[in-house]
Amino acid sequence: MSTNAKTRYNISKVFGPAVPDKGSKDSDPSADNMAGIAINGKTAYCAKRSQTSSNIFVIENIASASFDALNGKTPVSIPYAVHGMTYHNNYLYMTCYKNTIIKMPVSSIGKIAAEYTVTEDGNGYIPQSITYYGTVNNEDLFIVGVEKMQKNGAFFYMIGSLSNGKFVEKKRFYVNNSAGYEQPQDIFYHSKYGLFVVTNKKTDGAFTIYNMLLCAKIPDELSSVENGNTYYPTSEFKFNGNRNYSKLVVKSIYITDDGTLYLSTNATSAPSVLEKYSKDAIFRATNPVFKKDGILEMTLSCNGDTEIPNAVGTYNNSTYSCINPGAFTLDGNTGYCFKTHTTKDTVLRDKISILFKSSDVSSQNFSEAFSPRKLFTELGHCNGMVFVNGFLYVAAYDRYTTPERKQITKINPSTGKIVETYECDSMFGGIGYYGNNNFIVLNYEQLAGEPAFSQTLHFYIGSFKNGSFDSEKEFTVNNPFYLSKVTVLQDIHYDINHGLFFITHRTDVEISKIYRINPDKITNASVKEPLIPDEVFIPNSSISEIESVCIASSGIMYIVQNKSTSKPDLVSKVSGLTFSN
Repeated sequence: MSTNAKTRYNISKVFGPAVPDKGSKDSDPSADNMAGIAINGKTAYCAKRSQTSSNIFVIENIASASFDALNGKTPVSIPYAVHGMTYHNNYLYMTCYKNTIIKMPVSSIGKIAAEYTVTEDGNGYIPQSITYYGTVNNEDLFIVGVEKMQKNGAFFYMIGSLSNGKFVEKKRFYVNNSAGYEQPQDIFYHSKYGLFVVTNKKTDGAFTIYNMLLCAKIPDELSSVENGNTYYPTSEFKFNGNRNYSKLVVKSIYITDDGTLYLSTNATSAPSVLEKYSKDAIFRATNPVFKKDGILEMTLSCNGDTEIPNAVGTYNNSTYSCINPGAFTLDGNTGYCFKTHTTKDTVLRDKISILFKSSDVSSQNFSEAFSPRKLFTELGHCNGMVFVNGFLYVAAYDRYTTPERKQITKINPSTGKIVETYECDSMFGGIGYYGNNNFIVLNYEQLAGEPAFSQTLHFYIGSFKNGSFDSEKEFTVNNPFYLSKVTVLQDIHYDINHGLFFITHRTDVEISKIYRINPDKITNASVKEPLIPDEVFIPNSSISEIESVCIASSGIMYIVQNKSTSKPDLVSKVSGLTFSN
């Protein structure tokens, strides 16, 4: 896995306020270039600049500010061309042309409390971006970006303090320009998530609506920052506006304590739209939101469903109903799903399963894979499945036999014949393909002296040899959604581009969450130090219990929804999320 692997997301959004070029005769009428934004609690501050001065706008209650909130508001004009802005401890700090950082109290907008010169090796540079980094030994530290110091396609940044009229450099580093967008803008740092870099893409020499936010994990302690190191983004966030704009250039971002992402933009209205869209705008991003414990939260919504019918019949004079869609996988566009009879207090519980198939998972409903109907009576509870080299590998267990079933089965999907059954030391309920004939599996039983299997997840990487699963590596993962016995585990998914996904479900609140772990983390993972997921995908209220997840070769995510007994189960395409290598 290369060190520059990342996941790309689309950002959905709602309007914040529009920002006019001027608000009174005392403001600079030529200050029409949107610049930095900073937020303190509910109050936001933003700058619009010309070549020699800037207008500073104050926005009260940014979380609910309407589109026309700044109509009639009077900005404060200052004789500095502002580029970037950040807030810390009741002050705004702004990078300005030519090589200056200014300090302004929020209690007295327009008053300059101090100026600091930014130099590098004795030469002055335009400090374009700035963000608060942290405080060490009562010394406030800031990250400052200098566009002219780019190196080999990477953006240049310095960490330093402000003292005696100067920016004092402590460390310097680079952020790889993973998206290839030419123009860096402002930055924002959060110790839990990393450094966010705004970039824009040019077309034919002019900025278009193409914007990408890069997120690179920078150490949260200055001593851990390697001087001169290049950090690679692990996530990219795409933002291209909407139909009201022919051009939208993101200039600055800020993430509030409640996890909302704000973007200030230079806006050009599309033809034949209302005049109000000719004003620059601030957007509130509803997806993603940034919450707690260092885990990025993404909202799942669906755009298109295919149905998986239920199956009811009689076997050995007992009635079965295969209505639990536990295992799902893809072979290109072809989808496979096992549904199992799991009704409590029945003799056939976890003893009957039926394989369903869709020739095009994005548009064709599922039907039984074999006619006449084929019953799989050797599998148990089909919970996980992966398609590899023409075969289905099914992680299915049975807690209700003695001894308990601990097997993984290899099936030919064309004939329905079981090719081989592999004995396992543990009960595995999730399976993915790790590459090079190795599989990754998830343990489904309590280990002696260990936390609950759904609290600290045990994963194993290994291969199938001589009728058994041969584990070569074991590691653990923390489940942030764990709560006692109401927590259950579902299927897993792994691919080298996007990493490891596992599904956890809480029966007390009937909510499923999908957690993702960056593939680079798994290389050095161990049993002793459980990994913490990087992202969590939270379904909206319309999504039912999630049983399985799979990412197609096209990069589209598909989830299996276990609906009520009166409705068909669904394989749903997730909208708003796309992935890149």
